[in-house]
Amino acid sequence: MLGPDHAFNNHTMRYIITLIFATGALLLAGCSTTQNGSNQDYKLAFHGGMVLKGSDKFATPDAFRPPVEITIVAKTDSTNLRIGYAADQVIFNWEVNRGQLRVDGGPADGQHTSAAGEIPAGKYVTIRWLVTPKHQAIYVDDELRFEHCGNYSDIDRQVSVFPAAGSKVTISSIAVKRLTMRHDD
Repeated sequence: MLGPDHAFNNHTMRYIITLIFATGALLLAGCSTTQNGSNQDYKLAFHGGMVLKGSDKFATPDAFRPPVEITIVAKTDSTNLRIGYAADQVIFNWEVNRGQLRVDGGPADGQHTSAAGEIPAGKYVTIRWLVTPKHQAIYVDDELRFEHCGNYSDIDRQVSVFPAAGSKVTISSIAVKRLTMRHDD
């Protein structure tokens, strides 16, 4: 019979296995990190895709400050492809209303957008997230889905991708590129 610590031990083991898998993927997938002074670009491609389900979450090892261009190539099997950086989460294919793009947390908290959140299930999409100190814009397959002007200058966070509510998310690649700002941006 299993003791009361069984759930904790399973959760801990799942977390450790996820970390080992992610570390192994970084080593085998051709991860390249370019350093430019204290600024770093980050790029990772997963051969065959990294599958996330349940409480799995992929996060870049480093945090980033705007201005950045984040490019995520991923798919969901059904609902809830979620990403985080300038918001705690941006939700595509939200289980309650697939058409609504949800923006939870950050300067644009609650600025949900109707008819902007749906992506095709089972098909990879390219999400491009541009964040400057004063603005963010989110594109899916080069179509503008969301933009907001606000104060993004204090962001210093990792980029994350995760599923929810029973979905399975597969990441093909993720890249974060540091941008050069003009004085008026």
